[in-house]
Amino acid sequence: MINLKRRLGLGIFLEKDSSLASKGIKLPKPDIRTLRQIKGVLLSPKTNIKKFYYMYRDAAPLKKYGLRFDITVIPHHKIGKEEIKTTGHYHAHVRKTNLTYPEVYQVVHGKAIYLLQKKSGGKITDVIVARANAGDVVAVPPNYGHITINPSKETLVMANIVYGRFKSQYKEIEEKHGGAYYAVEKNKKIVFIKNPNYKSVPKIRFRKPHVQGLKSPIYLDCIKNPKKYLFLVKPQKYKITI
Repeated sequence: MINLKRRLGLGIFLEKDSSLASKGIKLPKPDIRTLRQIKGVLLSPKTNIKKFYYMYRDAAPLKKYGLRFDITVIPHHKIGKEEIKTTGHYHAHVRKTNLTYPEVYQVVHGKAIYLLQKKSGGKITDVIVARANAGDVVAVPPNYGHITINPSKETLVMANIVYGRFKSQYKEIEEKHGGAYYAVEKNKKIVFIKNPNYKSVPKIRFRKPHVQGLKSPIYLDCIKNPKKYLFLVKPQKYKITI
């Protein structure tokens, strides 16, 4: 059992089977992403893995700020040569703007690779890869879809805060059978290969998008100063550095 309180700010523990236990907080039942749900976005769907990752939505209360706090657990697996990942999705547009809602992530345990892709006019115009270690905070800017990859041999635990009143949009990434790039292992290193289902994709930019002033653990940071997280509700009034 691994105590996650220092980086998560909550009495939550990671069990050996990648489930979460808690003390002083009641965790919701996780939504489990299964092979049936995710196989369409995999480079090669041939695998014996049945359960890919676990999403604890509304894991702690932030609703009074119009926000949702989630915890996601991604055990380490390889699917052929590809590193395990989330399905990936885009966000809905903020009303009366051309911006989609942003999101902020924090790695709690393990390592993560965030693949962010911006679409414009039906094309992918920018691709960012952000590598993050435990304690790092990464922002998903408006108009970027995103996929999380677990590149290490450890279980990845991450927290996120997002506007609480929209649904993620999975269809576009599912129709392309994944993001613009697949992350695969080659000579003991992670390399990125283009997804042939996209007509053209730009070269990857390696960056770590962020909003100045956000601190880990993001849940406690938001509780102490919720105004810093209003960019998740009204991104037109704030700047995300990319």
